[in-house]
Amino acid sequence: MRLFLLAALFLGNAQVSGKELGRLYFQNFMGHLHKEPVDSSASLTALQCAHSVIIIEKEGKTPPSGWMLAKVGEEIGYIRSKLLDGSRPECFQEKYPRFYNRLGLDLTDYYYWGRLPDHFLEGESQAK
Repeated sequence: MRLFLLAALFLGNAQVSGKELGRLYFQNFMGHLHKEPVDSSASLTALQCAHSVIIIEKEGKTPPSGWMLAKVGEEIGYIRSKLLDGSRPECFQEKYPRFYNRLGLDLTDYYYWGRLPDHFLEGESQAK
């Protein structure tokens, strides 16, 4: 019975993963893997600059324009495609490690710094 349950659990997870399309790197200082392809959706996990993510394709789940379906650790969610690139970026954390480490950021800080870009409005100013 245990073997059957383990096999079912393993096979169930294999189907959830989807087909791997490749690996990209997170380009922002901090951000989030979202539950839905909406900036205000729940966060599944926080990401830092240069974090490696696996882009996946899942039958029946086509992300809207500007979003990618990604796997980070065991979590599968959505990331804005403009925040991903194939080359590993030079990050603030790596460029200035002594300064960054002295900030003493905790998990709450990571969450809020990662949520900050979700509230930016990007584009050209309409002011004249």
